Amino acid sequence: MKTVLSSIIKDYPNELAPASNMIREICQEIVLCGLSRSNFFNTMAFHGGTSLRIFHGLERFSEYLDFCQLTDIPPNKEIISEFIEREFKSMGLDFHVTTRMRSTGNINVFYIKGNKRETMRIFGFPEDMVNLVNPDAVISIKMDMDAETPDGFGFTHEYKTSPFNYSVTILDKPSLFAAKTSAVISRHWKNRIKGRDLFDFEWYIDNNTPLNTVYLINNLMREGKISSPDASKDDLLLIMKERFDSIDYDSAILDLYPFVDADKIPSNWSSDHFTDLAKRIVFI
Repeated sequence: MKTVLSSIIKDYPNELAPASNMIREICQEIVLCGLSRSNFFNTMAFHGGTSLRIFHGLERFSEYLDFCQLTDIPPNKEIISEFIEREFKSMGLDFHVTTRMRSTGNINVFYIKGNKRETMRIFGFPEDMVNLVNPDAVISIKMDMDAETPDGFGFTHEYKTSPFNYSVTILDKPSLFAAKTSAVISRHWKNRIKGRDLFDFEWYIDNNTPLNTVYLINNLMREGKISSPDASKDDLLLIMKERFDSIDYDSAILDLYPFVDADKIPSNWSSDHFTDLAKRIVFI
């Protein structure tokens, strides 16, 4: 029997991993629909890799939904959870929301989970593929809400009509680029980094996206990477170069494999490559 969700899918993947990613991506947009109906975007803005994929065409899978707070008034977690669960129910899906506060920083974390087998059935996947899935396996969508957003960002409003109708408030592209650059510099363990951050960083430059300098500086000050709001372009490029010189690029490329098609895995990543890319940044 055709359902709203099965009618969305034109070509079903033959393997479980891409099928799982497809389901998760559509479920992410169901979450966004629920948030939109709850007036969530009156006080919060979408940002991060998933926002870049959904609204700007980034060609990689992304795991999380990331949001930053625009005002001093946080959204009500109970109302948010209710609207999200209601949106899934309207699609015939039984998903539930749990929340917690991250131990470091003022980050509210939401987990939206539903049974993977039942979800695949509602999506119309063949029963022989559904039966490969553990009966207790879950589809999980993680959502982070940052209540301590640095000043200096810009934002805009975006609208989707496919696969669902909804609208969001989203950081503008120069601010998204600034936040990603801060992540490249700050988010790592020793010489290891998320290859996804480097992939996105390169995407912004290849797409001629200018960088919101004030928002980058404020993010770096929050992370303790710089102490003065008067950092110059040369100061910022030097910080980037020092970071690029310390990265384990083999590890970064390995991080990409679950998120990027094999033909898009880079073969030219190095400190010199990213240092040269950074010189093309237009700081505004």
